Amino acid sequence: MFETIIPQLNRGEKVGIFAHQSPDGDAMGSAYSLKLVLQSMGKEAEVFLLPNHDAMAYPLIKGKEPTGLCVGDCDLLVAVDCADARRLGDYQEIFTAHQNTVAIDHHITHQPFAKQRVVADISSTCELMTVLYEEMGVPVTKDVAINLYTGIVCDTGNFKYSSVTPDTMHRAAHLIEKGIDFAGISKAVFNTKPRAYYGLMRKALDRLQFYMDGKVCVLWLSQQDFEEAEIDESMATGIVTLPTGIEGVEVGVYIRKRSEDEFKISLRSNRIVDVAEIAMVFGGGGHIRAAGYSAFHEDVETVFSRLLQQIEKRLGAE
Repeated sequence: MFETIIPQLNRGEKVGIFAHQSPDGDAMGSAYSLKLVLQSMGKEAEVFLLPNHDAMAYPLIKGKEPTGLCVGDCDLLVAVDCADARRLGDYQEIFTAHQNTVAIDHHITHQPFAKQRVVADISSTCELMTVLYEEMGVPVTKDVAINLYTGIVCDTGNFKYSSVTPDTMHRAAHLIEKGIDFAGISKAVFNTKPRAYYGLMRKALDRLQFYMDGKVCVLWLSQQDFEEAEIDESMATGIVTLPTGIEGVEVGVYIRKRSEDEFKISLRSNRIVDVAEIAMVFGGGGHIRAAGYSAFHEDVETVFSRLLQQIEKRLGAE
């Protein structure tokens, strides 16, 4: 699977590693596991992490100590868990202009932007990285295993999502064999929230709206809501799954107003609707059961009206 990129990783001496905007546990776990593996091979490597990372997963990640390596000195750039060059944010131009680039990703809506890429329909990029390290024949240390396991549990909802396969469980078991605190990782990511989170959750519950005989549930929050609750968006990632946790709901919509000009729309589905297909209509992407996109220079009524038409079209074909 990795025949084309393993030689590049072996040749690279100074490697810059990138992930998508607002990096989640899978993005960080993939990036920092690669940094540690490359360092164990005697190479210089650094993760150029974008802001607004998942606050629950970030403290678990190993290898965050800065190395001082600059992007301009890198002879190889690697993007992990990134489906579109635009999601590289401020690093998009630097990455796409470089002569030696690799992308490793698991999003089925991946839009090619690197010179070489490996994209697989698999539970998480961290699971894909375990395959890479197996093919490279490099040892997975306990710290690397912590990063990989964190990413896998984050992107599988603690092994609850339909993307989980027997191979996913086998690979997770091998990581547990490294002596990691797997129970502690799951507790930190899913069961430990700041007190302010529950204040925002109370507001979110009051905002739930149902459509199409209860098959669609919509939640809308503004930046002001986060400010009043005194919580950062990166500490409230669990709210996105609230709508689809309600009986009878097939599609959950979470709309966040991030600025005067931008709405971030997250889509989740339970059994029927391919929300990646919907997200792509609006320039986004993701997975069949979890996807998203951004809308700019529109009011929330227009954003929701256009989205609801797409959802209704697909539910109508049920």
